[in-house]
Amino acid sequence: MVTATAGFENTLKELGLGEGWRWDKGSWWFEPAEHIDVRDTTEYMRKLEARFIAITAMERPDKEIRLDYQWDLNGQLLSFVTATRDHQIPTIADLSPAADWVERETHEYFAVEFTGRESTKPLMTRAGDAIGINLHKDKEVAK
Repeated sequence: MVTATAGFENTLKELGLGEGWRWDKGSWWFEPAEHIDVRDTTEYMRKLEARFIAITAMERPDKEIRLDYQWDLNGQLLSFVTATRDHQIPTIADLSPAADWVERETHEYFAVEFTGRESTKPLMTRAGDAIGINLHKDKEVAK
C-alpha cells in the first residue's frame, strides 16, 4: 500500500499526473492555475485503476462553482480542483457511472450544467423546487 510521504509525490509524477501536488489534511491536492479537463483526467484515472469517490462543490466569489473531484488511488485520496465556466462543465458520468448521482445532486444544489449528459433527472429536489438551492443569492433584508 502506498503511504502519504514525499515519495508519493514522485509516484504521482511518474504516473503522469503532473507536478504541483500538495499534501493537506489527509489528501493529495492538485489545484492548477488553468481548468482541468475532467474527461481526460477521468480517462487517465481509470487507466490507473483509480476509484472515483465524489465531487464536492462550493460557490466562489465570482459566482462560478469550485468543484473538487476525489479519487482513490491505491489507498491515497487524490483531489483535483477545477471550476465551472458559465456554470458548465463536461459530464464524467458516462465514463465513471459512480459520478451519476453526485452530478445530479450538484446540478440541483448548485445549478451546474454537466454538458453531454442525456438527463439530469431530479434526485434530491421535489417538484417545484428551484435549481441551485444552495447558492448564496442576494436577498433583500426585511425592514
